[in-house]
Formats: sequence, C-alpha cells, structure tokens
Amino acid sequence: MSGQPAMPRRLSAVLRPAFGLFLFLAQFTATRETLFTANVYLRGLGIVLILTGFWLWGNASRHLQRAGKQGIIAQTGPYRAIRHPIYTSIYIFSAGLGCLFFAWLWFGVLLVFAPLWYLECREEERQLLAIHGQEYVAYQQRTGMFFPRGRA
Repeated sequence: MSGQPAMPRRLSAVLRPAFGLFLFLAQFTATRETLFTANVYLRGLGIVLILTGFWLWGNASRHLQRAGKQGIIAQTGPYRAIRHPIYTSIYIFSAGLGCLFFAWLWFGVLLVFAPLWYLECREEERQLLAIHGQEYVAYQQRTGMFFPRGRA
C-alpha cells in the first residue's frame, strides 16, 4: 500500500473507466444519418482540437516520464507553463470530440468530469508539496494549473 490516501485512489479508479464509458456512449447521442457534424467549420475545429490534445498529451507524457526517472518536478516542455498539461490535453481532446460529433453528451461529459479532475489535481498537488516542499511552491507561483498564467 502506498502513502496515497484511499479516497483519491478510489476516485481515480472510478473516474477513468467512467470517463471512457461515457465517451463510448456519447457516440450514440447523435440523431443524424452521419456520425460527424455536417458543419465543416465545427468539423475542422474538432479535428484541430483533437490533434492538439493528442500532441499536448504525448509531449507532456515524455517530459513527465523523464522527470519521474530523475525524481524531480517536471518543469520542461509544457510543464514550463502548466502544472497539469495531461489533464489540459484531456479537456482539449474532449472539446474537440464534442465539436466533431456535435453530440450534447460529449460536452456533458466534459462538464461533469472537469470538477472531478480538478479535485484529483488538487490531491496530486498536496502529494507533490509533501515530497518537494518549497521547490513545488515556487513552481506553483510561476505556472498555471491548467492554462499558462498571464504575465503581470
């Protein structure tokens, strides 16, 4: 048993499969003959968002893996500006699916799961504070949680 509290582990164990199930079911909410939206602009926006989400996820995963092997806080790549780029990539990807399929459930899934992912991120940050202390506090002050922080 790791030092991770039981509730966040349970929450995480429920969130990920539930998200996948909702995404699968969302494809059946379309009432049209075609799977994709007929609006070429929405379709284009959806494809751009999906590709952006995949790119961000892959890029962030590589940088996180390198930092994890070294036992340090990931602060390179997208982590220079965002503390949780993998979650951000999920938001972007989900919004892209909503645009591409233009099915209400895609947006509903995003609206339901975003607050739950936020809670999961807060728990991860508590754990990182316990491990890295003041170094993580300084990192939090320089970066945004899901989107880059504006420069004052």
